[in-house]
Amino acid sequence: MPVIPTSLVRSNLNDPRRIPYLLVWKDERDGRIMEAVRLACFFAYGIEGNGYVELKRTDGSVTILQIVWRTLPSNGGRALFLLCPHCDTPRRFVYGWEWDSVSGWSSRVRSISWRCRSCARLRYSSEGGYLRGSGRGALADMFRAFGNLPRPESWLPYVFTSIDDLLLDGFVRQNCP
Repeated sequence: MPVIPTSLVRSNLNDPRRIPYLLVWKDERDGRIMEAVRLACFFAYGIEGNGYVELKRTDGSVTILQIVWRTLPSNGGRALFLLCPHCDTPRRFVYGWEWDSVSGWSSRVRSISWRCRSCARLRYSSEGGYLRGSGRGALADMFRAFGNLPRPESWLPYVFTSIDDLLLDGFVRQNCP
């Protein structure tokens, strides 16, 4: 699942250049670009003075998420969260795809507006490793003997903070005919 952690949003907020970042998710098996998003932070001035994140996809769709700061329980620090637009709950991660229940397959996903794990109908087993052999019988016992499957790596994006980045040139050349 393409995921945007709040650490990327915080990096963009702390960037003195105040420029948008390009986030790219690449399929490591064949090198295809699976998702690309422009991330830009801005502040709405007025009574509330809230911060927002604008996530713009290549198809022109835009999702705007509110930035929420929460005080940490010790030492007076602050943590950054993104407010899920569907459940109004502060979250550390937002996801751009959801489980495609219409297809009938448990491994099919489709693109959605950015939201939290719960609103995207993602289960923990779909985000990482899972227990093998959860059934009964000889076949389940055989799979349990091998142990659990390893957790896959998080699918974090490649982050480009400048159009002059040489790695960006490689991405463009590789994905253009």
